[in-house]
Amino acid sequence: MARLLGSWAFWLLLLALSLVRVVEVEGGGQRAYLVLLPFQEIRVEFLNSVTGRPVLLEFRPLFRFQGFRAYTDPETEAYYTGGVYPWNQALAKERRRALLYCSELGLAVRVGGRWFRAEGGCLGLRLLYP
Repeated sequence: MARLLGSWAFWLLLLALSLVRVVEVEGGGQRAYLVLLPFQEIRVEFLNSVTGRPVLLEFRPLFRFQGFRAYTDPETEAYYTGGVYPWNQALAKERRRALLYCSELGLAVRVGGRWFRAEGGCLGLRLLYP
């Protein structure tokens, strides 16, 4: 019986570890470590310094930061793409372990329900585990 319970505990621990994501957020003289689930959404919000319009990026920490989607107006999207390719189709292919967002006008990043802000600086995200 003890062997069976130990076996179940081992498999439950493995399952729990497979669902944990550890993300480091750094910027503005601060550093934070957050534990997320792979389906939790991360949001990046900023104003495009050329068009002055808001941009929203969303993605998830699956095995990399992935599943990127961008939301903005057509003029700002054309600024980033030159009007040559569909932005969200290109973003959907991205897989990154680390990201760095910088803005002179300010940006906000929400990770696991916690907001981080930078004005005239940068915020970095790094997926530490898995």
